[in-house]
This record gives sequence, structure tokens and C-alpha cells, in this order.
Amino acid sequence: MQIVVIRSDDRPFELGRFDAAWARAGGDPFELVFVTPATVDELVTPETVFAGVLLTGGPDVEPSRYGATPQPGVRLRVDARRDALDFAMLERAESEGWPVLGVCYGCQVLNVFYGGTLVQDLERAGKSGHYVAEPKDHLAHVVRKLGRGGGRWLDSCPEEFQVNSRHHQAIADVAPSLDVILTAPDGVAEAVKMRRGNRFVMGVQWHPENLAQAEHVGLFRAFRAACQAPFAVRGPRSTIVGAR
Repeated sequence: MQIVVIRSDDRPFELGRFDAAWARAGGDPFELVFVTPATVDELVTPETVFAGVLLTGGPDVEPSRYGATPQPGVRLRVDARRDALDFAMLERAESEGWPVLGVCYGCQVLNVFYGGTLVQDLERAGKSGHYVAEPKDHLAHVVRKLGRGGGRWLDSCPEEFQVNSRHHQAIADVAPSLDVILTAPDGVAEAVKMRRGNRFVMGVQWHPENLAQAEHVGLFRAFRAACQAPFAVRGPRSTIVGAR
């Protein structure tokens, strides 16, 4: 089984963080194939088959992708190549039925891909306390379940638990095909999932790869289980040499 992990070229530290998180969830780190805009052409072809897609943190989604222009005074850090890569892999995942997990930027790009919009800066929107850079495992605030709270994928999570937080943007209008399943006390969407169907498609706004509590480990365990499930991808898995 191979799961493609999309990261930015300037974030090599993601390898160690997600390897560790995957191992905590009972996975073999060699199941993860890390791909960046600079390496995608050599590692991913139309014939390459993956069991799932994991979108890591990164830049800000280009506002034009959700029909907006940059707001005056907001400092955006965009990466057109990273956006293009994530959108391309989400298109592959949609057509192939691959499970998807998006983390932070990955959650935001997931929402935009399916037709949602973003808050360009939470502080300007009156939502403070969502960017605590250090330490990486600092628990910044709680999140609370809405409705079924992620269904069977998050059954092991309590109704309320704590998360770290390193983002200045967030979901504004939720994509029509997604549901918000976790929120912060101030109403900021902290997790979304696909509204219908049995496919694992979920985005979380925090960084579970830096946390070892049961609910965060359980998120990766649930994603891995979805990638292993019969409805993920049928047929042989391609072998990628030197993918790490």
C-alpha cells in the first residue's frame, strides 16, 4: 500500500513529522510517498496507483481559486505550483475513489476544490488565538463535535478535545459537498468531511502530526484503515523506487 503525501518544496521537515505520526498510528512509514511540485513528474504518472492522498500544511490558497482578490493589508504567502499539485491530486482522488486527508492548508484547499471559500485573515475577521507557532504541540483551544461529528471515522474521539493551532486563514463558505463536523468555541470550522457516501474525505484545521494524544493518533489510524478498505483502490499497487 502506498499513500501519496503532498508537501511543499521548502518544508522538508514534514517527512519526519508525518513518518512519526504514521508510526504512532500503527503504519509503516515506507507506506508514505512524499511528493512536491519539484518531484511530482518523476514520482507520479497517470498509471501510478495510490491507496490514498494526504495533503500537508503549506502556503495560502490563491484567492483567485475561490473567486476572490487579495484583501488590502493581508499578507498572503501563495505558491501557485503547490496549489496546482494539490488540485491535480484531488482530481485524481475524485476520479479514482481514493481516500483523502487534508491538514491545515490541506483542509483549506479541500474546501476550495469542492467549491468553498476562505477567510483570508482570522485576526482581521475578529477571530484571535488560532496562530500559536511554538511549541508545535501546544494545545491552543478545544474543538467540539457537530452532529455525528465525523461518523464512524471519528467514533473514538470525545465530544470535545484540545488541538494545536497554526493558521491565519480558515473556511468561510463551506463547500456544498462538505459538512463541518468540528468547530472551535468562536465558531471557526476545524474539520470537514464529505457529506455523502462511504469514502473517507476529511480535512482538519490543526496539525495532528505533532500530537500524540489518542484522538489525534486515531485520526491517522482511521485514515489508514480507509486506505486499506475494499472501497479504496482495487488492483495492484505500483512500486516507486527512491520516492522518499
